[in-house]
Parts: sequence; structure tokens; C-alpha cells
Amino acid sequence: MRLIVIGAGPGGYETAVEARRRGFEVILVTSGKLGGTCLNQGCIPTKCFCHDARTGTPLSEMVARKRQVVEKLGSGVEQMLKGVEIIRGIARVADERTVLVWPTEEESIQNQTSAENEPALSLRADKIIIATGSHTAWLRIPGADTVAGVLSSTDILNLEEQPQRLTVIGGGVIGLEFASIFNSLGSEVTVIEYCRNILPNLDSDIAKRLRQILSKRGVRFILGAAVTSIQASGEGQQVNYLAGNETGSIESDKVLMACGRVPDVRVAYGCKGLEFNRKGIVVDENMQTSLKGVYAVGDVNGKMMLAHAAVFQGKVALNHICESEGLPVHSRIRQDIMPSAVFTCPPLSSVGLSEEACKERGIEYKVFKSLYGASGMALASDCGEGICKVLAAKPGQEGFRDWQILGCHILGENAPDLISEVSVLMNYDATVDELSDIIHPHPSFSELILNAVK
Repeated sequence: MRLIVIGAGPGGYETAVEARRRGFEVILVTSGKLGGTCLNQGCIPTKCFCHDARTGTPLSEMVARKRQVVEKLGSGVEQMLKGVEIIRGIARVADERTVLVWPTEEESIQNQTSAENEPALSLRADKIIIATGSHTAWLRIPGADTVAGVLSSTDILNLEEQPQRLTVIGGGVIGLEFASIFNSLGSEVTVIEYCRNILPNLDSDIAKRLRQILSKRGVRFILGAAVTSIQASGEGQQVNYLAGNETGSIESDKVLMACGRVPDVRVAYGCKGLEFNRKGIVVDENMQTSLKGVYAVGDVNGKMMLAHAAVFQGKVALNHICESEGLPVHSRIRQDIMPSAVFTCPPLSSVGLSEEACKERGIEYKVFKSLYGASGMALASDCGEGICKVLAAKPGQEGFRDWQILGCHILGENAPDLISEVSVLMNYDATVDELSDIIHPHPSFSELILNAVK
């Protein structure tokens, strides 16, 4: 079977490698570097910055090390793709079996208005998987496109000099990670967020605690505020905002636009029958689009903009393809249990339902907590700030075991690693009683989870 994968981020290259392992003939079409945004401008570079900021490494050295890490991992991805045909270019899906490829974006756009603009390649396949990811969202406000020093998350990763004053527009994951990084380096950081709290999609208790910690470290937060314009001010920028009925402004040396990401659906332009909207390409539970045999995984479908979500959605798509062809599949992927992490200082992680989600769904629950300040390992490691929360279903509710684990939210050192234990347990509908019977090593950070449910 011949498969075309469009996009070389985690959802694309991991799916291509897995498909090749299963015996598919695989073509990978990409317009960018192998590894996609995650490896080259997102997950990995920012984690390099997070690590180095804690050690006081100068910004120029942080940038240099980041490039070394990215280059090394990029070479690894290239090795993984041995046996996969890689084609460079701009891909557009023409129909359920055809992908057209142009050398440049401009030529692909011209195709929309000129039938004479023939593609460089016309590729045929039995199945197609779209994994084109997303691009940076950008506020269309006066000055955002014209004032020097207004940066994207990609731009800021290549700064050689540390700004004394940094204004971050957006209090989501991207904005807070960079706010934490540059606060650790000693910059004066201000975060302007449109919502009334940072990280509006996560557990509000955890988000408030993180805001309090970062505030104590010097990060200034302006919440419930809309940025109205950006203008040049001396050698820097003045960011103007409206909070309620009051106006205000912030003087900056650099401004980071961190307003999230937007699915890159250009691959679907001009394709009849391939449904998409501003939220992404529409897919079903098997990641199949409105065109039979065409799938979309990762950021491009807008379901969950996480690298690991893209990887496992790719597996879901491959499983469906194999099943449709009568091939054996041995898999049990729970897409409803998707852990996430924010690499601030301290970091936080989450899986399952928040308190707000439980209330919205009418689920009766109990919160179990443990504090980092009561953990021997946390105190010995000088990491006493933080909390672990486990949510469990109260007995007697239809659809749940008594005290079944509904979610977990951790703020503190090693939170992104700790959440995996609860994710595993939730995949098997475990209860807090069953968790409390599992022996954990002492002293360890993992005891925080055990201590919460004792």
C-alpha cells in the first residue's frame, strides 16, 4: 500500500516511520525542516532555554547550545526516516488519492487563479495523511507588523542580547514559558492576558498558584486586558492596552507576540470535499477527514495542539487504515486521556478533568492534595514550592467506579514526569484506593502522588 504523509513534524515523521515499519510504501512531503516546529522552533528549543536559564547561562550561549541540540536531534530524525522517500515542496491535496507539489508557496498560490500553473509533481497514493501542523497566531493591531522589536516565538529563540524589559502578549503556555525564562535571566517581564487568569484552559487553582509564584519572582501580570496598539518609543516599544474602562501602556525593549497557534490548513485549499474551518481540518474519531482515505493528525485538525497528541493521532489513523484493509491491529489508545505540561519555573502538568470540567459535567468529585513543602525529597532538593492535586469520582455515580481517578494537576519540580504515573493509571480506570496500594520509593518526588491519596 502506498501512503503519502504531508508534513515532517512529530505527527508526520513518526507516522511515516511507523507506516514504513508496518510495510507501507511511504512518501513524506515537506516544505520545512525535518522535525517541524516542535524540533526546530518549539518544544525542544524552549526546553533548552528553560534549562539554561536556571543556571544563569548568558543568552548568546543559550542560543548556541540550542542550535547544537536541534542539529543533533534533526540528524536523528533523518536516520529514522531511512526507507521513506522524502520530497521537498508545497503540497496540496487534489482529491482522495492525489497530492500536487509545487516548489514554492507563491507558485502554489498562483495555481488558485491560473490553470496554466502546473505543479512540479503529481503524486498518487492509496491513502493520504495530512500533518501540516500550525503557525504562530498574530494580533492584527496597529504597529504589530511595522514596529521593530515585535517578535514571534521563533524570533525570540534567536535573540543574541537579553532585553532589559520584555512585554509578553498572551498568558498561555508559550507566553508563560518565555516569561519564566527571561524572568530567570533577570529581565523585567510583563504579561498582558485578555482572559481574567493565565492558562485559562487548565485547572484554575493551579494556574492561580503559578501566577502567585511568578509574581513573587518579579513577573508583572495585567489580566483582563486587550492590547490596542504598539508604537515605537525611543529604541524600544510602547504597548498600549485597555483593561475594563481603563487604558494603560508598558515601555519595552522587546515585545513577544504569544497569542497561540493557528492550524495550517493551506494543504486543503482548492480541494473539493475536504472540509475545514478556522479551527482546523474536520476529522472523525479515526482522524479521517470528509474525504474517504484522507486523514489529518496533529495541530492541523485543532483537536489538541501537543506533539505527543499528533504522534498518537497518527497511530489512530494508521490503525484505521490497517483495519479497513483487513490487516491485524493490536492497540488500545485512549485519546480522552491526554497529559500536558507547561515548562515554567516551576513547571506544571495536567491530565484528565479539572475541577471546572467536573462541575460543568455534573460529576461529584473529591480533591486529594499534597504539598511540596511536606515532601522530604522536595525540601532536600530545595524545591518546596508546589502542589499535587488528584480528583476522584465520589461513589455511586453511573459510568464511574467508586473513587475512580478523574484527573491530576501538579505544580512543582518534575511535574511533567510525575504526571505519567497518573496517566497510566487512568488508562485502566484505576481508583485512588488502588493507587494508595502501590509502593513508591522513598525519598522521591513520586511520593507526592501517593501522599495526596493516603
